[in-house]
Amino acid sequence: MMELTVENLSFQYNRSPELNLEEINLQVSKGEVIGVLGVTGAGKTTFMRTLNGLIPQFFEGKISGKVLVQDLDTQVYRIQSLVRRVGFVFDDPETQIFGINVKEDVAFGPCNFGLPKEEVFARIKKSLNLVGLEDYEERATENLSGGEKQRLAIAGVLAMGSEILVLDEPTAALDPLGKEAVFQIVELLKKQGMTVLLVEHETEDMAAQVDRVIILDHGRIIYRGETRDVFQEVPLFSKYHLRPPEVAEFGWRLYEKRLISKDEVPVTEEEGVALIKRLLPSMAPPSTINAIKVDKSEGKGKIIQSGNAAPQEVMIEVKDLSFSYIKKQPVLKGINLQIHQGDFLALVGQNGAGKTTFCKILTKLLAADTGKVTFKGEEINKFSHVRLAKHLGYVFQNPDHQIFSSSIKEELEFGLINQGLGEAERRERIEKVLHIVKLDKPLTTHPFNLGRGERQRLAVASILVLEPEALIIDEPTTGQDWQGTRNIMELIKDLNRQGHTILIITHDMRLVAEYCNRVVVLNKGTILADETPRQLFTKPDLLKEARLRPPQISRIVHQLADRGVPQDILGVEELLIAVTKLREQGGV
Repeated sequence: MMELTVENLSFQYNRSPELNLEEINLQVSKGEVIGVLGVTGAGKTTFMRTLNGLIPQFFEGKISGKVLVQDLDTQVYRIQSLVRRVGFVFDDPETQIFGINVKEDVAFGPCNFGLPKEEVFARIKKSLNLVGLEDYEERATENLSGGEKQRLAIAGVLAMGSEILVLDEPTAALDPLGKEAVFQIVELLKKQGMTVLLVEHETEDMAAQVDRVIILDHGRIIYRGETRDVFQEVPLFSKYHLRPPEVAEFGWRLYEKRLISKDEVPVTEEEGVALIKRLLPSMAPPSTINAIKVDKSEGKGKIIQSGNAAPQEVMIEVKDLSFSYIKKQPVLKGINLQIHQGDFLALVGQNGAGKTTFCKILTKLLAADTGKVTFKGEEINKFSHVRLAKHLGYVFQNPDHQIFSSSIKEELEFGLINQGLGEAERRERIEKVLHIVKLDKPLTTHPFNLGRGERQRLAVASILVLEPEALIIDEPTTGQDWQGTRNIMELIKDLNRQGHTILIITHDMRLVAEYCNRVVVLNKGTILADETPRQLFTKPDLLKEARLRPPQISRIVHQLADRGVPQDILGVEELLIAVTKLREQGGV
């Protein structure tokens, strides 16, 4: 008996102009882990909602075909019955956490089944052990980090005895090690024989965990196969705007150079290391290591603190800054930092490190306990909020927390009207900024009729229209697919080239490596490092202390020092050049 059978499934939401799912067919055996890929709007979440009856019982629409969960028809059996078979974990854990403390939250599901007290306690203990929260029973759920909340959400589902687990982008808002912890849970559940369907954009972690992969596009399964077969088809990822693992991109470039066969394209970090060691079989002498030079300037911003270029004007200066939400529990402690004109700076650190708090202080959304912040030498306390907004703009992590008007035009005009600008100048600025952010929609469009990526662009535009000199953008790519991520980052890069100073908060170390010229690492309320990405990613011990993971290529080269591979390589192209040169020098 199949654990899950989907036959000719099609679905259309009541207000949708077209089919949201079309002729889906899939069979999943017990214990399989299935990866689900696709751009935003491809139908991934809609498909997952059919697996536990949320569609069509809660989200209504026109449905045809069948979904059978252990032979139970999801259109016939109530959600309350199906939840014992299929557990669903959403991308935002806070939408499914109900308890005041951890124990109460995990107990919620089993108690609703009317189970004996002893059985409920046993399930609480077992599920918390599985997700690594075994000593958290009395912790208040509001005090958990983002990663801990996501693990708690998984524990709550597991406690209901579900045999199939659906994870819908469970790592979307987590720091790198929080993501790693979720994938470790998936690995553990896989070993225990649980069936898992995993929707993710994190292909590097997915490649090491799942047995099969399906790719959705416009509601249809357009590609499926064993994990290795799918991830080795790197051009497929470009075609459907997905991000392949860096190691697969590197392997594909080797294949194009006819250095390896297509079957040898690596899909995991371990395979990449093994392949390069085979291509560089002997240990390179020190003279070779020193001789290998890779051009590392292409695509990187000017390094402000490189020593061979004069520093730009200090735009923002922070001195001895401290802040607490609760007395004697400091969030920020003695922060000192200079941000220069033209910087493209990434502020990184684990969830709860104080990144967003710090940025809110810079923009006067919060007031520091001690210390001061100056903008071009003038204390920001002397600025009104309207005046400061002309110089320093802040884009929230969630655009829905920033957008409040009933049309694009009203949203973009709000700040301009407050600044006293006339209609002609407002119109000119709006036309200009919509062209910059590439938002081609009628001005009468309601913002919440836009997609998530479009709302993110509108949020950026609503700040950019004020023409600030510096922009602070909090997690600009959260919840974005790879195409949306690229679009947003290229937009920000263009703004930096035009002279805007940029500070972004991000958990994506690959984006830091590709776009930023400085990285400031916050850890436990203090600055742990202020360096270039190239410098930072050569320091695994420091990164571990800050609970950060360098990009996959950086992790690979750290294991290849004995082959003469430069340790400060950041991307696929640099590694390809280094390996090629080392082979030439070695006569391979």
